[in-house]
Order: sequence, then structure tokens, then C-alpha cells
Amino acid sequence: MKFLADENLEASVVEALRRVGHDVATVPAQAGIRDSDVLARSVGERRILLTNDKDFAELAFLQRTASVGIVLIRLPRCGSEAKATRVEEEVGARGDRLAGAMTVIEEEATRRRALPS
Repeated sequence: MKFLADENLEASVVEALRRVGHDVATVPAQAGIRDSDVLARSVGERRILLTNDKDFAELAFLQRTASVGIVLIRLPRCGSEAKATRVEEEVGARGDRLAGAMTVIEEEATRRRALPS
């Protein structure tokens, strides 16, 4: 699968997904890069966005900004390796169902909601 890792995503998550064969591009850490620009890049490159940032939900649902898919990672009590393992497991289990949806990965559950068309 093709992903775009937001600038706030831990390198361990990116590396774990790459190890199992996923194509993961990254957003360089730059001051002032707008979330809408990140989302536009993911659409332009047909990549599912991986992020820790809840603001993308507002862009996708309230502002109805186009998106290929968003994976919001909400694992505040996990260390970077545990987070990487959890994300890798969920991506493996959900596969193509990540496209066209906002998927929220939490410690005890994973939720999925279809994105507006």
C-alpha cells in the first residue's frame, strides 16, 4: 500500500511499515506547512495519510476536503516501538479497507468511518 507519513509521525512507524513492503513517503518537518497542503499531497500521490494530528478529521469531515484515506494514530501511552507494532498489525489486518475511510487506531480498539464523497 502507499502511505504518506505526516511530519509528526514517529520514524519507527514509517520503518516498520516499510519493512513489510509498504511504500511510505514522508512529509519533511517544515515550519508552517499547512495540513491542507499535506492532505492535497496525499491525494495527488494517491497515498493514505498516516498522522497523529486530529485536525485532519476536521478537514475531511467538516470542510469536506478530498482524501484518499486517513489513519489517525491515538496511542499516547505507547512507546515508539509498541506504536509501530500496533500500527503495522492494524494496517495488515485492514488492508484495502483503509482507503476511503478515516481509521482511528487506539490502544483497545480501531474505529473506521467512511469519508464523505
